Amino acid sequence: MDSKHHILRSFDAFPKVPPSNQVRTTRGSISSIFTYVFLFFLIWVEIGGYIDGFIDYQFSVDDVIRTNLFLNMDITVASPCKSLQVDVRDSTADRMLAEEKLNFQGLPNAMPWEMYQKTKEVVSPKLEDILANSLGAKFVIEGQRQNDDLPYCRIFGTLPVNRVRGSLYITGKGFGSTFLRSQPQTLNFTHQITEFSFGDFYPFFDNPLDMTYQVTEENAHTFQYKLSVIPTQYEKLGVDIDTTQYAMSLYESSRKYVSGIFVQYDFEPIKMIVAERRLSFWHFLIKLVTIIGGIWIVCKWCYRVLEKLLSIALGKDVLRRGEEKKEGGLLDSLDEETFEKI
Repeated sequence: MDSKHHILRSFDAFPKVPPSNQVRTTRGSISSIFTYVFLFFLIWVEIGGYIDGFIDYQFSVDDVIRTNLFLNMDITVASPCKSLQVDVRDSTADRMLAEEKLNFQGLPNAMPWEMYQKTKEVVSPKLEDILANSLGAKFVIEGQRQNDDLPYCRIFGTLPVNRVRGSLYITGKGFGSTFLRSQPQTLNFTHQITEFSFGDFYPFFDNPLDMTYQVTEENAHTFQYKLSVIPTQYEKLGVDIDTTQYAMSLYESSRKYVSGIFVQYDFEPIKMIVAERRLSFWHFLIKLVTIIGGIWIVCKWCYRVLEKLLSIALGKDVLRRGEEKKEGGLLDSLDEETFEKI
């Protein structure tokens, strides 16, 4: 009867999964909880990323033909306006008398120095900040001169320039003449740059030269800036902003070249596009399912490897502590006497 009892107990017409997957342990419960929490966190992050989109940076050949654009500037120089002149020359041998477009305003003092910085930290602006600060403006006056005799000169305005390699010169009047070279002590080119940009004038955009200054104790001193200008387009929610950004390097010298402020600029043939984009719903769904499946499989394999290592280190008997009993089936609920009666 005992053998029949054992056979009947062990008989099962429906095959089941391996016992290792049936036994519940405290370790398994904890690992499952951590897995579910981690999956929930990943799903939450992916849904948030799908709703918010992502920022896409692309470089492409600039296929838009631009013959000219604007140069916006606001510079204060530590010399009287009557002693300064501004010229623009480019590779087409075109020369512009910038004084006809720019404004010269004499000042008794420089702008507050605490507003400016000598070296500027390079910060990549966020797309949201660009759109929030994309309020255009323009200088309403041009070609005006005031207080030429005061010790400081503020030069500001917008210049139309050709979209080719060129240079902006701020020098003493009679640039290159024997008279100017013989009396350099009358000019000092310490300066503050409040604005220097290309394209449409966005006063709240932060450019590399904006709010910077350079100081020299020598009157015969040369500041030479070299700019590499890249057309840039920002796109978000159907709003497009075409502007430029540039990389800058500065060289200084004393009593070697003609004193003054020289800005050499060149335009790159590439264009940078910064756009906010979103995945399609089906792409997002496939990505989400792939992540969930991959994380689930990896967690199962990690759990099995951990169990194997613990069994080798501690022994199987120690690992069996905390397992739930396998009894509880229909036949296990019958005692020996009841079973024999049946």
